[in-house]
Amino acid sequence: MIVYDVIVNGQKIDTLRPMTSRLKELRQFIEQQFSLLEEKYGSDVHLSRRFEY
Repeated sequence: MIVYDVIVNGQKIDTLRPMTSRLKELRQFIEQQFSLLEEKYGSDVHLSRRFEY
């Protein structure tokens, strides 16, 4: 499963766990969540992708 760690100012704040693994749906999910995260935390938001088994 692919998960995304939300990093703000160099610190891990949250983890996003999409319910799907289809690439088109993942992209839409991440774009939507990223815009919400930028509104919440400001412009210094980064996502780090990792695999969780």
